Amino acid sequence: MPDSALARALALVPRPARRCPWDHAQTRATLRPYLVEEALELDQALRSDDPVALHDELGDVLLHLAFQIVIGEERGEFDAESVTHALEAKMWRRHPKLFGDSATPDHEGWERVRGRSGEPGAGRSVACHLRCRRS
Repeated sequence: MPDSALARALALVPRPARRCPWDHAQTRATLRPYLVEEALELDQALRSDDPVALHDELGDVLLHLAFQIVIGEERGEFDAESVTHALEAKMWRRHPKLFGDSATPDHEGWERVRGRSGEPGAGRSVACHLRCRRS
């Protein structure tokens, strides 16, 4: 992934030797409120259908995702490659019509596979909220 967009986003996150004191102090927990804030700003950009704001907020969220991946790499837990492979595997499971042989419409297949596989998801309150909004 030497010159991919994800690799360039990961390169924006300073490695330990180049970090300022603020960067050094950051953990998953300290960065979480900023990620949530950026996700809410992305939601607002989506609601306003403003492509300039959407472009900007997508970049902000991407930077936060890159920071979380770098933290995972530094802790020896995962790297961008393993995160991407897990995403690909999940999408292949959830979209059998696109990536396999299925007569089931995609959305039904996604919900059925997710329910059967016991995939980890959001906490109960968030999951309930999202299910209510999908209806």
